[in-house]
Amino acid sequence: MSAADALDTIWQSYIDTIDCLKVASRCISTGRIEHLDKTGFIQTSKPEAEKKISASRKNADEFLILSLWAVFERSLFFHLQKESDRILQSAQTKLTLGIHEKIKDEIEYWRVDDVLDLFKTHIDPNLIGNAKQVKKYRDWVAHRNPNKLPTTNVPPHMAYKVLSEIASQLSEGESGSNAE
Repeated sequence: MSAADALDTIWQSYIDTIDCLKVASRCISTGRIEHLDKTGFIQTSKPEAEKKISASRKNADEFLILSLWAVFERSLFFHLQKESDRILQSAQTKLTLGIHEKIKDEIEYWRVDDVLDLFKTHIDPNLIGNAKQVKKYRDWVAHRNPNKLPTTNVPPHMAYKVLSEIASQLSEGESGSNAE
């Protein structure tokens, strides 16, 4: 499955989750709780249920950012590893083999911001900048410091749009490079 397809699957699951929360919210607000039988909402007061749904929506937004970023970041490293394999397609020397091994051994330790910068040569630098904003927000969500607010708040649809656009462009580049 391509990174773009994986991001689409994550996005669709998020949309489905949000829809389920909307349905639960409507059931609670209209008093049609028979649809909530065998759920944790049936024994919960209306205000408490609304509070739970609101918290779940916030959590879903944050889980989406974490999930999207995990798939996206892995795809960046995968793409660079494939590019490094191209070094071996030319005349193999001790130097090219050494370069390839160095990349292969150390790529996992590269800073993601530096990796993103490498892609500025064939991805719109503004899009890369937006991906860095998603990463900053992802970092805040993952390592939340209660004494610091996020420097930016990235709405779920923006994160999905930015990361899937880059993943699609990288995927197109791979299919284009196969034709060379």
